[in-house]
Amino acid sequence: MISLRIQRADFEAPWRELGLRPDGRWGRWWQVTIAVAGLLILLPVSLLVALAIKLTSRGPILYRGSRIGRDLRPFTIYKFRTLLVDAEGRIGARLLSPDEPLYTPVGRFLKRSKLDEIPQLLNVLRGDMNLVGPRPIRPIFLATSTRDIANYTARFVVRPGMTGLAQLRGGYFTHPRDKLRYDILYIRNRSFWLDFRLVAATFVKLLNRWLTLGVVLGLMFLCASFAPALFKEPFEVAVGGFNLSPFEALGLLLAVTTLVRQIPAHRLYLYRTPTNRPMVGFLLFSVLAGVFGGDLVPRLRDVAYFSASGFLLVFLLVSGEVNDRFVVRATRVVALAAVAVSLLGILEIAVQTHPSAGGALRITSTLGSPIVLAAYLVLGVPLVLVELTAAERREERDFWLICATLVIVAVVLTQSRTGLFALWITGSVFTWRASRRTFRVFAGGCLVLVSLLVVTGSLRLSPGAIGAEWARRVSLTGATLSSEVRSHHALVGPEPGKGALSIVMVEGPGERAPHRAQNANMHLTLMLRAGLVGWALMMWVIGAALAAIYQGSRRVQDERLALVLWAIFSSGLGFLVSMANFNAFYNPPVQILFWGLLGIGMAIVTHLNGRRPTFNVIYRFGPGE
Repeated sequence: MISLRIQRADFEAPWRELGLRPDGRWGRWWQVTIAVAGLLILLPVSLLVALAIKLTSRGPILYRGSRIGRDLRPFTIYKFRTLLVDAEGRIGARLLSPDEPLYTPVGRFLKRSKLDEIPQLLNVLRGDMNLVGPRPIRPIFLATSTRDIANYTARFVVRPGMTGLAQLRGGYFTHPRDKLRYDILYIRNRSFWLDFRLVAATFVKLLNRWLTLGVVLGLMFLCASFAPALFKEPFEVAVGGFNLSPFEALGLLLAVTTLVRQIPAHRLYLYRTPTNRPMVGFLLFSVLAGVFGGDLVPRLRDVAYFSASGFLLVFLLVSGEVNDRFVVRATRVVALAAVAVSLLGILEIAVQTHPSAGGALRITSTLGSPIVLAAYLVLGVPLVLVELTAAERREERDFWLICATLVIVAVVLTQSRTGLFALWITGSVFTWRASRRTFRVFAGGCLVLVSLLVVTGSLRLSPGAIGAEWARRVSLTGATLSSEVRSHHALVGPEPGKGALSIVMVEGPGERAPHRAQNANMHLTLMLRAGLVGWALMMWVIGAALAAIYQGSRRVQDERLALVLWAIFSSGLGFLVSMANFNAFYNPPVQILFWGLLGIGMAIVTHLNGRRPTFNVIYRFGPGE
């Protein structure tokens, strides 16, 4: 306290000599307004952060520390606790390095994302801090900085801030002397407009830190999996012939923004991958078919849709900063999402009171359709099996064994015949590589189970039900192909731009006139939209990706990455089967999951195969021309 009194008696001279103005009550109204709004908006995030801190470490949720504020008066600063309880005493008079073992399990993430500073909005409300100003310092640094740095006390003429010029231009380890230059420059020129720009710049900087490609795609995938209504009515808006939901538009905008941020200075480039040519071929074919066929606008709608909802995801992931840690996290999210969706579906049985047609319950979970749920889970099963295979501890193996059982049971409870066949294909292909013994158990067990279900007629697998379904599919396929053959647009598609709604005239046995039937087969729908040539080009895109992923699984040195690639290859084969059961490319959850997995696989093959990736420079600009 004696040293503080001496400094307070002397600290006015520096800021008077430098021509600085005291803080006073300037600009408090808008800062208090923003602080209140920020606390309300960030309340859900704050509750999640508080819960994470409480569950992962002992001690209080909030850190209360002493800091030096305006006029050298100490005040109590509030933060979410990121360090162990006794860490500050052990740190002493030094800065904390990022690799020290004093952080809590979630502390490094909170510190890196700046979420730990949310409670400082309370300091703004109390009048201890401003939104913008010099960063508050710990009392232990005050004496040393005042002694070694001329005019250091001039920075205390205003309230400290949550952000500021020194924080944006410098960093945590910037020398105090350099920080002081920024602080004096700010105090000399401060105004409402300068503060507003610094707050906006801080917000953009945080967005750049938070909105990585993985976060954007992860949020889109989770929202599509657990809140698919966000992608549908009543949120949809007609834009250029599309029914576009605000969430889809926001996700597309964020994805494009993250892609632009990753483009290096002075050039736009495209990595060389096996999918580039077939994608370009599909797009060029669609445009040329529209030019010569006189239906360019609907063709362009198809081009825009397939590019934005499928090809762009692959391009984003291949162009992103992909490493083995990103791959492990992304595939684990997919596995856990499949488990969560399965568990929600199984819980339906406990609350559902009216059985569906046929007297048996068919689960739909969050996706609203048992057929879509089956296709979604078939894509996720191999990723769950990857976690089971890679588990090192017994507890992990037991956990993922339960998870794998839940997902497989959920596929069975969808009562989707095509889904069961796709599950058998996917699981058999994956287990063939992982373990031959597991392959025999899985493939043989599935065949025995299905045989029993067919004999007993359970789960819509009676011989009569299977025969009727087969006859329906044959007649629908025949009607679709014959309508194309009769049309002069057979090769290019007679119905471009019509989206998922596909109606075909079918002649049933014993019926006098054909009747309208909905085509729920993506292969056939694609033929109607883009013709036999367009369907073949799309199969080339998928086939080229799966072939590259298959070859990559044999070349990648890392065992976990090789297993992930084989899982994606297995998922892709199962998806090709699932496509025959619904219009998969027009369903957001399945669309995002499928193309996202292909993108992850192509990114591993491109960046993590031990070879330097090659690319083509599309455009050079700026000083590098």
